[in-house]
Amino acid sequence: MTEPADANGARTGAASRDSLRNEVAHGLEYTHNRANANTGKVLEVASFAYAAIELLIERGVFSSEDIDEKKNAVASRLVEKFRDDGMGVVRTEPEIDKYSFGGGVVIDCESRIPVCRAACCRLGFALSRQDVEEGIVRWDFGRPYMIAQGEDGYCRHLDRGSHRCGVYGNRPVPCRGYDCRGDKRIWADFENRVPSPDLDKLFERPARKAGPA
Repeated sequence: MTEPADANGARTGAASRDSLRNEVAHGLEYTHNRANANTGKVLEVASFAYAAIELLIERGVFSSEDIDEKKNAVASRLVEKFRDDGMGVVRTEPEIDKYSFGGGVVIDCESRIPVCRAACCRLGFALSRQDVEEGIVRWDFGRPYMIAQGEDGYCRHLDRGSHRCGVYGNRPVPCRGYDCRGDKRIWADFENRVPSPDLDKLFERPARKAGPA
């Protein structure tokens, strides 16, 4: 039988795993930055190509003004497609120092969780550069730099038993500034604690396989 590791050994192992994860995360960040730059160039070329094809089909001739206008329209469509397919990198913009952010509201979340089921912790959003470089809040390695979510759809940092945030002091700006009072996906009547008829839709999405983030 293998002797159980003492507390010091467990701490050393955990520190080693954290160090390895941070190295992997930094390496992936560089890769994602390079991939994002390349994606931008490909997007520009593809936009011109698709615009030219569309105009040739529609009119047979085109001017530089026409192709510029069409390029912009087509580029918008391609950006959405690339984003939906997980191509490219997303971050919260503009960059705001989360520790000096003062735009949050105070909501009695604990008493409302039996009704809302902590639905806000199922909402996806992009992390900021500050979040990523800090290395505390986890992001989805498959969808950089979206907040990491578990197989059940909830944020990876949510304690499933207490519904408390495990990184509350380091939580991103979207978490600090989010105000559910006017979110019709969650509340039909916030004051009277009437949930939205669409609330269940936030719990219907297919579970994502949890990644290593």
